[in-house]
Amino acid sequence: MSLLEDLERCRAEDLMTEDPITASPDDGVIEAFETMLRNDIGALPVTDDENHLLGIVTRTDLGKALLEDRYEPGTTVEEVMEEDVVVAHPDDDLRTVLKKMCSAPEGIYNQLPVVDDNGRLLGIIADGDIIRWLASRVEK
Repeated sequence: MSLLEDLERCRAEDLMTEDPITASPDDGVIEAFETMLRNDIGALPVTDDENHLLGIVTRTDLGKALLEDRYEPGTTVEEVMEEDVVVAHPDDDLRTVLKKMCSAPEGIYNQLPVVDDNGRLLGIIADGDIIRWLASRVEK
């Protein structure tokens, strides 16, 4: 089987980390940054009480802004999150996922939330998940 066939056979739901760690819109930016550092993750999807995806914050963006002292004390995740989030759906094939991850205006999206048709967060795909998948194909 070719790599292209494998890319078309693999689905987002096969790669995603289920039940990812999330942030609440009311969480403080320092708390969110500490959560990402403590759990060694690059992004936190921001969800409401019913697990609908509202936005995303990244460790890079928060860390840079914190170092530059751009936030007032008490700044919440809701105030700084990216609301226009590129997402995957569980049945997207890996080719589609890769295209979406490469659609960032500058560079790539390192994390792609996976949502159902109602916008509820199901999981997240990180670039590392794809690298591990590729490595497993190389070993075959």
